[in-house]
Amino acid sequence: MSDALRPQIVVYALPDACAALQAAAAHGLPITLVSPAGAAAFAGPGWFRALVAQASAAVPRADFDAILDCAGDAGLAMAAMREGVAAICFDGPEDLRAKIEDMAAQSGCVVSRINYGMALDLDQCQDAATACRDWLATKMAENTV
Repeated sequence: MSDALRPQIVVYALPDACAALQAAAAHGLPITLVSPAGAAAFAGPGWFRALVAQASAAVPRADFDAILDCAGDAGLAMAAMREGVAAICFDGPEDLRAKIEDMAAQSGCVVSRINYGMALDLDQCQDAATACRDWLATKMAENTV
């Protein structure tokens, strides 16, 4: 499976991230945890880095990556890189995006895209564990992963 095709799950807190990773591990699927839209501005890169580290420690058998949404804010994108966030989404102007991508490559960070329209948003789910299991099972059945 290509990384670009990994199912994306929007997580808001550690229980969400753990539910997503447990479901992914149970299905043997790699996934991408994504922050809520613009989360770098209201939660911060440190929060996301810590969330990802804690989720990884809690579910070490899961194959996943994670993307922090920095929206179009270059300052937040640079702060995320300094914080050690492994992947960010930056949707600023193309000329600025090229500069952010260059800085990211130098710092070991990846600039990726988040498709919120196709992602499972756990804010919309009452039971994150069941929602993740069912959603990933549907993705497998549809052969979309």
